[in-house]
Formats: sequence, C-alpha cells, structure tokens
Amino acid sequence: MRQEEVWNDFYSRNRTAWRGNTVIPVVDTGRALDLGCGNGKTVSTLIDEGFEVTGIDFSSVAVEQCRENFPDSRFEVASACDLPFEDDSFDYITAVHVLEHLNDEELSKAVDEIYRVLKKGGHVFIRSFTENDMRSKDRKDSDIFYRFYDIDTVVDAFACFDVVSAEVKEDRTRFGTIRSRVEVLLASNKA
Repeated sequence: MRQEEVWNDFYSRNRTAWRGNTVIPVVDTGRALDLGCGNGKTVSTLIDEGFEVTGIDFSSVAVEQCRENFPDSRFEVASACDLPFEDDSFDYITAVHVLEHLNDEELSKAVDEIYRVLKKGGHVFIRSFTENDMRSKDRKDSDIFYRFYDIDTVVDAFACFDVVSAEVKEDRTRFGTIRSRVEVLLASNKA
C-alpha cells in the first residue's frame, strides 16, 4: 500500500488523531507553511500566533479535514519534495513530525524545496522523533514509514541553513516512558 493510502486510511479512522495546539518557537509573524499539516495541530498554533497559514499534506483526507476546520487558511494536497509555491513565498516553515516519514532521497528534495520557498531571513522549525522515543519501538512494524533522527543528522541535512538552536527534548510521561524529539530552528542564509 502506498504511503498516501496508509495516511488517508489513518485520518479517515482518526478525525482527532492529535488534539490541542503544539508548542513551537515563534520568531516573527507573516506567511507560514506547515509541511505535513495532518489534522491541523501546528496550523492551529500558527493561526493563534498571528500567521497567515498555508498547509500541505499528501493525505487528501487530512487536507479536507483542515479545510473544514480552518476555512480562512489555504490547504493543498502536495508533497514536501515538490512544493507548489513560488520561490521566496514564506516567512516561516514548520515540519513537525514530518521528516521521520522521508527516506534519504526525499529528505534531500524536501530540504531543497524548503530552501527555495523560504524568504531571505525566514525561519524553519523541525521536530522529529529520536531513537529514544517511547514510540520508536512500536513503529518499526508499522505500515507507515518511520525513521528516527539525532541533532547531527538534521543539522547536516539542512547544511544550507544557519542553525539558531538545536536540542533534544525529553519528557517523562505519567506511565514512566520517555518522549524524545529533536527540535531544530534554522534561519535562511540567502544573500
């Protein structure tokens, strides 16, 4: 089954897969692009922070749900590897739990596309699971493609950007497990 079909099935069965807002660093406002918008958890945060938001996802079901939930924002069915936007279109781009679904070739294409559509002086925020995350063990047998990152891998992949901050955040859940993720904020270094 293709990944788009797997995700369409997932969102069809889980209309509220992730609830509430997510915490992201906000440097400024302007036009924001949420890569892999899913059901809109990061979109909601960006709207609350005052951004004009566009979201993309390759799941048509997720995009339709976002269109219903956020009618004043724009959503497109698209891949992070082939963004349907003009050069220098966005001030801020988020990729929250998106990179872990890309293989090496797709990651390289996505980085090139992010660089292309981000404005000079713009920022990119990346959040991705690490191998230490409680969910990493369960996901290895999933139909959904997963990989896990460390800081060096993300920073190396985005070498054409300046690193503003890079850290691993870990939180203990009430069940004693660990949530572990890489969080990297990058700045465009376009001349």
